[in-house]
Amino acid sequence: MMFDYSPKRLEDPQLVLDVVQALLDSGYDRTTIEEALIRQAPVDLDLLAECYEKLTNTLERVYELDMERAA
Repeated sequence: MMFDYSPKRLEDPQLVLDVVQALLDSGYDRTTIEEALIRQAPVDLDLLAECYEKLTNTLERVYELDMERAA
């Protein structure tokens, strides 16, 4: 089970972001993560998309900083 309790709806942006990040770090792909979250509880798909965007932007910025430091 992904959660200690079964939420009625996944709508807390920080919770969704943390769960997505943890699952990505564990090697799961986007499709698997979405299917797992949807099986747990209804999830706001716009919120889920925003989480992916935040994570992608963060990763891109970290990569850019790493490249600047290497130069």
